[in-house]
Amino acid sequence: MAVPWTQIIQWAPQIIGLSRDLLNRQRNPKTGEALVRPADPDSVPARVAALEENERRQAELVDRMAAQQAELSKAVVVLHRRQRGLIIAVAVLAIGLLWALWKP
Repeated sequence: MAVPWTQIIQWAPQIIGLSRDLLNRQRNPKTGEALVRPADPDSVPARVAALEENERRQAELVDRMAAQQAELSKAVVVLHRRQRGLIIAVAVLAIGLLWALWKP
């Protein structure tokens, strides 16, 4: 199984962009997104709606991150198997070379 480098590289800008977007929103909250105590009870539904939207976006982000993590984990397992195979092949070749050199 080949490592899906094209997919890994494809997802990197998306992850970076989303993380920058979240960081910018935390640093510079808009007036509608700022966590300010409402002066009147009429603004509570709007705040609840904003919180629900934020939760939905975070759930989508976590879902995408979990899918990407699963793909990366699969790639690491494949690489580990290939590494073991290469180590065994090198060991067999080294033993064969030593055998050939010491053979009378």
